Amino acid sequence: MIPAALEPTSLEGLLKAYPYLPGILFALLCLGILFLVILPRLGPWRRGKNRPVMDPVQVSELVSGAGALVVDLRPAEAFRAGHIRGSLNVPFEELARRFANPDPKAKRSLILVDETDKLSHQALDQLMARGFSWVYVLKGGMKAWRRADFPLAK
Repeated sequence: MIPAALEPTSLEGLLKAYPYLPGILFALLCLGILFLVILPRLGPWRRGKNRPVMDPVQVSELVSGAGALVVDLRPAEAFRAGHIRGSLNVPFEELARRFANPDPKAKRSLILVDETDKLSHQALDQLMARGFSWVYVLKGGMKAWRRADFPLAK
């Protein structure tokens, strides 16, 4: 029981009764900020776990080096607003028709891209079921590409 002299009726009394309160409040504030920073990255991390994913740096190196085909699954309007240089626009709805069977002569990797990487993982499952290999997903999608400050073609 708190003595009547230290009863928390004012800020000073509250701080005397609970000397660790400012530290606890500061720690809770820091945890809240940390949670808000990490939360947007949890989705791509969970979807990409144990799957063939690449981060924007890896995709940039692969596109400029050995040559991979970046397949942009976003609608045409979003593609025209800005896309990865050299990418092919195949809206997700057309993927099954345009990539029916793998070409046995093709040696290029496919990198699937959409805005957040949700559709890319669905497309990855479809393409792998059809026999495609060397298919990757851009982890975090175009949001991660823009966040990494890589150039966009228009």
